[in-house]
Amino acid sequence: MAIRVQTEFTRKGDVRVIYYNYDDDEALVAATAVYISIIDPDGTVVVDGDTITMTATDTGIYEYYYATTTSTVEGDYQIEVDSLDGGKHSLYHGHFSISKGINE
Repeated sequence: MAIRVQTEFTRKGDVRVIYYNYDDDEALVAATAVYISIIDPDGTVVVDGDTITMTATDTGIYEYYYATTTSTVEGDYQIEVDSLDGGKHSLYHGHFSISKGINE
């Protein structure tokens, strides 16, 4: 069965971002640190990757919860994950969208 990746969310909930850190042999491995940045549709940094790290949930698996409210801007959000392994950085990009909930 294929893994389903959710990229569409409604406001007033949390957006869960999961990152898997693999080595060259496709094995999950721990990183020194994993930073996350999120930019809203207006280009505003809402999560600053210079200071915000993702939480390790298992070896090589990291997560971050982005909390939204009814005033969160609707549209497409950009994600950048910076995985630090010793002194080497690996950057990964993604996105998700947020829309208004039906009960707002």
